[in-house]
Amino acid sequence: MNIREFFEGQVKRSPEKVYLYFQDQEITNRELDQRANQVANGMLGFGIRKGDKICVLLANSPEFLYIWFGLNKMSAVMVPINLSLKEREIAYIVNHSEAKAIFAKSIHYPLLEGVKKDCPDLQRIITLGDAIPGAIHFESWLARQKGILDPVEINEGDDAVYVYTSGTTGSPKGVMLTHRSYVLTGQSYAQMVGIESKDRVMTANPLFHINAQAYSVMGSIAGGASLVLIEKFSASRLWEQAREYQATKLVLLLALTHILYNRPESEKDRDHCVRTVIAGGAPRGHFRDFERRFGVRLQTIYSLTESPLAIMSPEAGEAKDGGIGIPMLHPDRTRKNEVKIIDPGEEEAPPHTVGEIVIRNDAMMRGYFKDEGLTSETIREGWLHTGDSGYRDEEGYFFFTGRMKDIIRRKGENISALDVEGAILRHPRVFEAAVIGVPSPSGSGEEEVKAFVVLKSGEELDYAELIEFLSREMAHFKVPRYLVYRSDLPKNAMGRVMKQVLKQERPDLTKDCYDREMKA
Repeated sequence: MNIREFFEGQVKRSPEKVYLYFQDQEITNRELDQRANQVANGMLGFGIRKGDKICVLLANSPEFLYIWFGLNKMSAVMVPINLSLKEREIAYIVNHSEAKAIFAKSIHYPLLEGVKKDCPDLQRIITLGDAIPGAIHFESWLARQKGILDPVEINEGDDAVYVYTSGTTGSPKGVMLTHRSYVLTGQSYAQMVGIESKDRVMTANPLFHINAQAYSVMGSIAGGASLVLIEKFSASRLWEQAREYQATKLVLLLALTHILYNRPESEKDRDHCVRTVIAGGAPRGHFRDFERRFGVRLQTIYSLTESPLAIMSPEAGEAKDGGIGIPMLHPDRTRKNEVKIIDPGEEEAPPHTVGEIVIRNDAMMRGYFKDEGLTSETIREGWLHTGDSGYRDEEGYFFFTGRMKDIIRRKGENISALDVEGAILRHPRVFEAAVIGVPSPSGSGEEEVKAFVVLKSGEELDYAELIEFLSREMAHFKVPRYLVYRSDLPKNAMGRVMKQVLKQERPDLTKDCYDREMKA
């Protein structure tokens, strides 16, 4: 089954059911389907065909879904872009993906004009909001399109979305996810969480992220439920929004459970309809406290862009504090999802032995776009090597222990240490830099970015000046929270920086580090 058939099946079953709640809008299955068809017809009119890539630079909104579903309905490929990225970062994704068009809010048009100069394949910029000379006005364009779409041949193995995520080589990697990836993941997630037609699945997770796409959107469709889409997360308003929309399932990113838990307790903490919260975890040691305080059942999930169908705590039975769960199950038991821990020799490790987490299922990525070498390195004999370490207990419950790759996980984003190092080295007064992840002081299990910087001989550079420079060069979540200036970096005989030595050093945050709390 492909995404078009997947969603159109729900439309046929319940055409007038409200699928999407967004701010004061209530959009039915039929209305969403019609607008997606209009997008598809408009793109066909532009000459966009099967396999063509189209970028989407938008915040959470109904239009994001119209465009995504519209592109997939006519077998084009959506390439979502993180709104935090800067012009250089956006231009890389547009260029690398060979995108022929991009959808964005009108306020982003000046930035995209600069991007277009460096992207020869980019033919059209379609803007939402104010009409902009030189851009196609989305609302006017959409109104001219038919709401009925002719059949298009789409196979379950066709590409649906390319999600760009940081890799160890620095440049973002285009993870190629198929229609099958999304449908299987949505069906499995709905089963694991127990999503039913009476449910309202609420999330503030960004739609440009695999989490909101594969779980909140696909999971709600698989369960015949409604989706409550929040434009942006607000810890102070979240439970109020849950009450307002009568949400029954709440999907969060890992760090957000900690933010909620660390807020002052309120008599309204349990005044809502939410029965289940699904997130990366809860403050370790306070798993049950979180459930009791908010009157919910907490389900943990572990996954990665390359394999959205991965590991979850089960709906039935008690989740284990500090654990990530069991291999996600699909309603069709012939659809296998295998997870194991392997040792350095790639043999399966016994219980309680730490090794690499590897996954094999039909929802894994097809590969990295235009990078066969990294694809073959990551997927070996059908097993996707996550680069994450963990172990399992005697009952087959999995536990995450850390990252083996040079990747830092912060606020739900993968950050390439090499990417941050490259940005630091672009400053004319910097000689060398090394970037590592250090545990977040929040106790969330996530990391903060810490940079060690060596200046050129005789140069001086204020911490704040370097931070300001980096804030112009990269997305805010990549900017180091901690900076340390050093005279040199520890290196091995081959001249490579020994990051393990840096990680073992006890940081004196009050003296050596510039501590800057990043604002979303």
